[in-house]
Amino acid sequence: MIFTQKELPSELRNHLKEYVYDVIGYLFKVYKELPCGLPEYIYQEALDVILSENEVPHKKEFIFHPVFREKMLSSFFKMDFLLERSDGNIIVECKAIEKIGERERHQLFSYLSTSQFPIGILVNFSTYPRAEIEKYYYDINDATITPF
Repeated sequence: MIFTQKELPSELRNHLKEYVYDVIGYLFKVYKELPCGLPEYIYQEALDVILSENEVPHKKEFIFHPVFREKMLSSFFKMDFLLERSDGNIIVECKAIEKIGERERHQLFSYLSTSQFPIGILVNFSTYPRAEIEKYYYDINDATITPF
């Protein structure tokens, strides 16, 4: 897995932004309706409510077993949310911290590369005056992760 600042073709970049547009809107609704500084699990539960109300197919605390040498490991990790979409699933990782750092990004990058899902969104609900949201695209062809 390589993190890159490669330039995505404008058509792909526009498609990705459109593909996650509604999800970003739901994240901002949670941010606007709840005060800053709550524990992460409160924001997760609120996002679960909004996704359910809008009939977005999703799984909260999705358990994923990585594959190593073509064997599924018994070990697992939990993604905060997996949004099920026909053109590729979206991973959403929620945080309630001072600032998103490399540790949080690498957690999401690990989820993207091991699951091979194409899109990851990292949201931090504890920043003011707006939520900190980062969006990433995982290109399975060259195993790169690019912000968009």
